[in-house]
Amino acid sequence: MKQGTYIQFQNFEKDSQYCKLNRVLYENKSHSSSNLNISQNSGNLDSNQCNQELYELNLQYYFESSQSNNQEFQEDECLQNSNLLQRFEEISKNNICKNVIKAFFVYLLDKNNDLLTDFVFKGASQKNAHKQAKNFAQSYNFNNKYLHKLIQHSRYGKALEFYLTFEAEYWLEKSKVKQKEDHQIFIHFLKLCCCNNDYSNYLITYKKGKKALFNNKQ
Repeated sequence: MKQGTYIQFQNFEKDSQYCKLNRVLYENKSHSSSNLNISQNSGNLDSNQCNQELYELNLQYYFESSQSNNQEFQEDECLQNSNLLQRFEEISKNNICKNVIKAFFVYLLDKNNDLLTDFVFKGASQKNAHKQAKNFAQSYNFNNKYLHKLIQHSRYGKALEFYLTFEAEYWLEKSKVKQKEDHQIFIHFLKLCCCNNDYSNYLITYKKGKKALFNNKQ
């Protein structure tokens, strides 16, 4: 039996048990309320006890359901990330990386948006913010070492994440670049790197002609 099927069966079993217990408690409560031979104090005691049991059951069910849903979400997310990394390994990246980052800098330096003054250099004048961003873009070399630094940059890294999340898909749709599916995979990979810098270690650099992975100390 598959793991997903097993989890679903467990949830179904818990749900059934929860409904049965709720029904029993409800019937006991109704019976207790309708029994006129029981004293008022005794009836209140039984009713309070029933309510307390129902409350504790609901609380336990809530936490168990939350933990189960959280576990399933984490498993799905892990599987999706694993599939994305596998697809990322299979695509050609050189021109794709250059296209995406160039488009990011064009958007960043566009005077028609306020990303620089509202987000990157909050409170700075448009002229000063634009000048600093332009200098940064002109000093950028299109290789994985600089890409790794861009992702982890305290200012431009967050701007890149914003662009990848809200603007990159629109750019890709309107652009004339080829291999759009590969571009989309690369965009999703970069978003993953921005959310968790550890994934940027999948980028490869070359040291003395040999492939090497980045690490957090670089």
